[in-house]
Amino acid sequence: MFAQLHHPTNVPPTLKDPLLNSHGDIPIIDIRSKSSRTGLDELDIAIRQAITIGLARPYNEKELPILLLYDETGLRLFEELTYQPDYYITQLEFNILTKYAAEITESIPDGALFVELGAGALRKTALILDALEAQGKSITYLALDLDQSKLSRTLGELRGRYTHVQCGGLVLTSLGCSVGNMGRNEAGNLIGSFGNILKPRDRFFLTIDTKLHDMEVIHRAYDDRSGVTRRFALNALEGLNKLSGHSGIDTSAFTYKPFYNEVKGRNEAYFQCLRSIAICLPDSAPVMVNEEEVIQFACSYKYYDVERQLLQSAVHACLEKE
Repeated sequence: MFAQLHHPTNVPPTLKDPLLNSHGDIPIIDIRSKSSRTGLDELDIAIRQAITIGLARPYNEKELPILLLYDETGLRLFEELTYQPDYYITQLEFNILTKYAAEITESIPDGALFVELGAGALRKTALILDALEAQGKSITYLALDLDQSKLSRTLGELRGRYTHVQCGGLVLTSLGCSVGNMGRNEAGNLIGSFGNILKPRDRFFLTIDTKLHDMEVIHRAYDDRSGVTRRFALNALEGLNKLSGHSGIDTSAFTYKPFYNEVKGRNEAYFQCLRSIAICLPDSAPVMVNEEEVIQFACSYKYYDVERQLLQSAVHACLEKE
């Protein structure tokens, strides 16, 4: 998701001067806060709370938070996944931006602040920034992400690439997951929250996947033939152990089980238990998980045109172009 603002004064004061005058390293500022009591950052605390609540749910209704997927290893595996031929989503976005980047950026005025919510590898973003550079517009680009080392590496690849576009990064706790991973009401609330703070001249760019794919294409996207999705998913269980500080869950007792729910129009990702085990987490009673029981950890929603229009109406958004 991208937000384009007409007022670069919104850049944090600690970042603005070095960003606009930087000729060396691209500046990145960590704005995460620490808990004075535990020393944990807010994201870790939120994930721990979500794990405790989710595992307390009844049989076959247990949940784990999607953010377990995105530790350092998970981010690397997801980047690898985006290069897999079976994972059509990134390739579709890349094709759209390749074709329409110049047209999209025509509406971005000189002097705007361009913010990306979850920058990732910047492979797609570079198409937008290249188009802005070609148009000779003085733009401030801020990449927001969770992992400072990854953000440093990806922004570093842009060093020296632009004359007019100035780049910087912010490391933050979390903006939640993407619109596609949210329930339809939750997605509307997120988009609406940005509508409450953006000015009439500002713009908000996002992509939403359609339901109009062959079922086999969708199945392969979430269970690719190279097995990257499976490794990406199961790494979340390793992340749970790292977060808890000990091996509270036997990762070999679970397998990855995706399911496309045609009624709800979403892919559902589960861990299925291969044998009955107890999950032991610090400061919590053991949680029994039965053989063949599933634990949901992610959903990926698809939209028909009418559902997209309903989402737009619910947040009182004015669609400028699609």
